[in-house]
Amino acid sequence: MDIQINGQKFEDLIARHGRDVLWQESIRCSCINLDSGQPRYGCPICGGTGFVYEPVKTCRALVQSVTTSKDYLAYAGMFEVGDALMSIPANMFLRTPEGSFDRSGREPVPMFNIGAGDVVTLIDDEVKTSEVIMKDTELHGRPADTLLNPKVTKVLSVRMHDPDSATTTLYAAGDDYEVDGATIVWTGNQPTPGAQYSVIYMHRPVYTVYAVLPRPRHQNNQDLPRTVLLRYYPGGVLREHGVHTG
Repeated sequence: MDIQINGQKFEDLIARHGRDVLWQESIRCSCINLDSGQPRYGCPICGGTGFVYEPVKTCRALVQSVTTSKDYLAYAGMFEVGDALMSIPANMFLRTPEGSFDRSGREPVPMFNIGAGDVVTLIDDEVKTSEVIMKDTELHGRPADTLLNPKVTKVLSVRMHDPDSATTTLYAAGDDYEVDGATIVWTGNQPTPGAQYSVIYMHRPVYTVYAVLPRPRHQNNQDLPRTVLLRYYPGGVLREHGVHTG
């Protein structure tokens, strides 16, 4: 039996049941050593990651957890716990200034050209993380007092545990510190320079496109949604200073 898929109906389904995500296209930084394939350590453009990211674009997509259904058995060795599949339509309804859909027309989806290494952020989800950083000290290429995950939504607690005195100092938001993006800005009572302290915070999960699943995506003169495998890395690969703004 020859089953034909209607591309527009698939796009309608994604509009109804999908979610908005932030997409950033990745580009290899020119600092890459062509012999070793390694980026330059401390490169001021990519931060030593080897990738530069284009500005954020908001797109509609369908994100689902990886299943073990027969559709994915051929790629079973590719998946890991925590991976997700994302389907991206070739076209989507026009957007109003308020962000809702205008069903009178459609427009191409920039993210349809997604590729391995691109970054996808889920803007309607949060992940809780506990992390140790050092006061006034750069850590692994990050600015001083800056958390590993860039898309911080809320800092729940900042404290310092002193193993010598067996005491814990809890710092107060607003009085002792403020949060600027992913950076703790100290304003009052604070640890001494170089001291380690702990931060509990919420942040948006950031995924990297691990692979584009090799499936036929053009049928009956229509582009069907493209499916990619997303892999979550705590801390991601994104560095805000590696975003192209020119």
